[in-house]
Amino acid sequence: MPSRWGSCMRKLVLSLVLLVLWTWCSRGQDMGGGIIYSKFRQFRIPFDAGLATSKLKQLQLFVSQDQGKSWQPSAIAPPDQRHFRFIADRDGYFWFTVQTQDLDGKLYPPSLGSAQPSLKVIIDTAPPRITLQPAPPRQGEVGVSWNIQDDNPDLALGDALRLEFRHAGSATWFNLPINPQANQFFWNPNTSSPVEVRMRVRDRAGNWGEALTTVSLGGGAAPVPQPGFEQPSGLAQPPLAANRKLVNTKRITLNYELKEVGPSGVALIDLWFTQDGRSWHKYPPRPGEDPNQKAISFDVAGEGMYGLTLVAKSGVGLSERPPQIGDPPQIWIEVDLTKPVVQLHSVAVGQGPEKGKVTFTWSAYDKNLGKDPIALSYAEQVTGPWTPIAQGLANTGRYVWTMPERVPFQFLVKVEAADLAGNLGEAISEGAIKVDLSQPKVNITNVVPGGK
Repeated sequence: MPSRWGSCMRKLVLSLVLLVLWTWCSRGQDMGGGIIYSKFRQFRIPFDAGLATSKLKQLQLFVSQDQGKSWQPSAIAPPDQRHFRFIADRDGYFWFTVQTQDLDGKLYPPSLGSAQPSLKVIIDTAPPRITLQPAPPRQGEVGVSWNIQDDNPDLALGDALRLEFRHAGSATWFNLPINPQANQFFWNPNTSSPVEVRMRVRDRAGNWGEALTTVSLGGGAAPVPQPGFEQPSGLAQPPLAANRKLVNTKRITLNYELKEVGPSGVALIDLWFTQDGRSWHKYPPRPGEDPNQKAISFDVAGEGMYGLTLVAKSGVGLSERPPQIGDPPQIWIEVDLTKPVVQLHSVAVGQGPEKGKVTFTWSAYDKNLGKDPIALSYAEQVTGPWTPIAQGLANTGRYVWTMPERVPFQFLVKVEAADLAGNLGEAISEGAIKVDLSQPKVNITNVVPGGK
């Protein structure tokens, strides 16, 4: 590779590092040593190929969980995408590096044997664990003691450890000036009534832990820990794809068969997915899963299109290359959780020559409606049982029903629409439809004195 091109590639890697550090400062913290702490297991890693964009085919992100001893492919992106998506299956220490491929198929660096990390991230989703308990009162002061447990504490910063109290019935919390190195604190609450005490602790990843207790000059109550943490954001919505498999659940199982298996067998099945038909991302490994069961179950983030490809790895670590930019997935799956929208526009009961007939009009809307998805039924109450009127009708239409001899004199009507994913939408008439339109008449037949 020409030295000028190599210099360009080195600048690209440097650009990735700087952009990542700048972006992440708003989400995690760089606490020195180039390590960034994150409370999310799903995140984007931006990059900027700059002038090299037109000369690159793709960039591949590799991750190491043993501090550079081994590297595993994690994501592949075109140079104009400007980010990778990473998904971790656990908390821990992760190193990242990038390998580029130009339009001639040349790689930089040529191998990852001596690759250096472009980014180091500690993922920590667990909030600090706090034990907060009352201390025996002394000389007119109440007190609390505490114990904090966390893998990545951040007590050196002034706002990372907070001890507050408030009087009974008050909404105002008062801050207490505690020493971060201490494990107890006493103060005069200026009241003999019980006061509520709250301790909040933040770790380096930005997780907050919290614990509550009450204290009084006569003794206090047991602590009430209330930990919590934030959930990662969902995945981006994909484009449409032809020849897709529709499902109506976020839990998906892929059945597969193994071919050309050698004496070492199959040790692992990697699951790769794409949402745009270009970039690829690897699902985190599924501990304890036996590849010989010939089925993989996993959860997706939500509705959308997912292109999926499986890559088998032998017992000695050999496998086909992971999917690259431009490679089609083995299968497209669309997750559709939305029910069709159904409207029952009118129910007209026939009179005169049309007596004994009922005319229904309706419409149904859904992006995945199949052909003739409508079914009509009736029931005397909303809980059923529902008796079919007709099935296999068009999604927007009109139907004239000739009522059978034995039908209730009034009933509810339901229109159902099923989409290709199996979601069922419905509309039920607001009130009972009266089909007995007879108007009784009375004729006087006689006049009798007295009596009734």
